[in-house]
Amino acid sequence: MDQELVQYLDERFGGIDRRFEQIDQRFEQIDQRFGQIDRRFGGIDGQTKGLRQEMCEGFDEVKRHNGILIEDLRRQLQLVAEGLMTHIDVRHTEDRAYTDEHFRENRTIFKLCFQRLENLERKGQG
Repeated sequence: MDQELVQYLDERFGGIDRRFEQIDQRFEQIDQRFGQIDRRFGGIDGQTKGLRQEMCEGFDEVKRHNGILIEDLRRQLQLVAEGLMTHIDVRHTEDRAYTDEHFRENRTIFKLCFQRLENLERKGQG
């Protein structure tokens, strides 16, 4: 081969080699940056795992607390319902006694009125 051609090809391949070296350096820098990003994500992932665990425990505690509150409200509602039923029963009994008493009084008054009318009719006929 011609010496000039060899020199030309050496220069060209040397230029290509330098460009590949530059590309290799860039890839190494990119790999380092990805390594940093991986470490950051690893740290964030560790933090979020702990946070998720704390949140789950917090939710469980809230659920337990709400369950207790709901059971207490049910008990109180049951007591209110029982008290209301007792009040209604007592009030019904009192109202029934009041109505029965007035009915007896009215019946007695009507009987007296009818007896007087009968007496007046007998006096008027006789």
